[in-house]
Amino acid sequence: MWYETLKKNRARKPKSKIKIWSKLKKHMEKRFLPPSYKQELYPKITSLSQENVRVREYIREFEQLYMRVGLNEDNELTIVGFIKGLSPNIAHEVELQPYLSFNDVCHLTIKIEKQLKGRKPFAMPSPHRP
Repeated sequence: MWYETLKKNRARKPKSKIKIWSKLKKHMEKRFLPPSYKQELYPKITSLSQENVRVREYIREFEQLYMRVGLNEDNELTIVGFIKGLSPNIAHEVELQPYLSFNDVCHLTIKIEKQLKGRKPFAMPSPHRP
């Protein structure tokens, strides 16, 4: 109903039809999102951490927040923010590996998580064994 009203109002005025997604998205955000929407998401992005969830879940949450806020940061800044929220053991391993893109880092974190889950703790032989 809102969209039909928008189209009618634009037709009455000398305004063209909305043919580009970004324009429609801007009208929808103006109509349906509170002005503080993005301001409320920034603290979530900066404090997001993997904690006890699997890497795939962390990646999903990270990407959703970035899309919702509409951040257009450099690839490097996005990667730094992503790595900052990883669990320390995974973040350490990622920082030791080469990567070029955010996608590379995501694939790398999934591989590292699998490897870390597959490792068994190394047991030292007892020095008192006969």
